[in-house]
Amino acid sequence: MRRPALRAALAIPVAGFWALARPAFSAPSSPVAWTLRTVRAVAKGNPARGKTLNKDCADCHGAEGTIDTPDVPNLAGQSALYVYKQLRDYKGNHRASSIMNDAVASLSERDMADLAAFYASLRPAPLSAAAAHVPAAAAPVRAEAKALATVGDGVRMIVACDACHGERGEGNPGFYGMPSLRGQKFDDLHFELTSFRSGDRANDVYRVMRDPARRLTDAEIDALASYYSGMPVKTTPAAPSPKP
Repeated sequence: MRRPALRAALAIPVAGFWALARPAFSAPSSPVAWTLRTVRAVAKGNPARGKTLNKDCADCHGAEGTIDTPDVPNLAGQSALYVYKQLRDYKGNHRASSIMNDAVASLSERDMADLAAFYASLRPAPLSAAAAHVPAAAAPVRAEAKALATVGDGVRMIVACDACHGERGEGNPGFYGMPSLRGQKFDDLHFELTSFRSGDRANDVYRVMRDPARRLTDAEIDALASYYSGMPVKTTPAAPSPKP
């Protein structure tokens, strides 16, 4: 076979491979890269200005970053880097929400850093009776989640949740953009784990949530959501982000 003909023959399967693989190599999962510039910008967030901006967010997230709505996350005391990243992802349509995509459309990067600083400066509040709702079927299996949270499952390649999210889900300032889970609402935790498992939420860099979540059963998602929501919140503001 002549060389040009050989190249043409090889080009067909290679082109076919890339055509099939294109979805896996498409847009990045998030526009946020933890560069020195980005980390410094978030660290310079102004909580006072963020409080003013929060007036447009308070109907859903509360004046002090907490709300009784079961499927809306409490933001008080949450990592500033995490909140900033999620706002950026919503604005860039890397995380889908019919409410949030529109809500953040007019925010600048400074606005997002200031809002993130405001929420991080707040003291988390214990969940109200309405927000602490846990289905009766999920509560008894809370203990079964402890092994997944603290040890993981090596056979299924599931890393312990606490390895990234901090001991007892308290947060991990050394891991940029990592949220705390402790004392969050069952409904919200359950929804996010289910969304990562299905791929409906895909803004996790390097698939750090999608890959382990797709190996979880329905019962394990119930158990983990119950486990973390059942922990009393640590009523101190978020730890400062590590200095870049």
